Amino acid sequence: MRTLFAVLFGIAALFVFLAVASILNKRTARSVDGARWFIWLWLAATVIDFMVGVRAGHGVALELGVHALIFAVPAALAWYLRSRPRASPEGEKEVRPSSDE
Repeated sequence: MRTLFAVLFGIAALFVFLAVASILNKRTARSVDGARWFIWLWLAATVIDFMVGVRAGHGVALELGVHALIFAVPAALAWYLRSRPRASPEGEKEVRPSSDE
């Protein structure tokens, strides 16, 4: 159950990072990549939590498996959201000629 809560917390934190990055991108000329910031900070948080679990007496193999899942699910979602194609601000999609023309 703790693993599920940690994954859900990670997904919620991802959306907070994306919202803050969106606000910052509208207010400043610099581009802020919320997904990239999230992935690095989420990795640091899961490593720290892993070390706390090992010091508390849990087995390294068990903690490694659990924390791999806790990190991978939100990080994969962040990577997907970062790399998906975005619509242009005008709402038009880019039209490419077909290869048979």
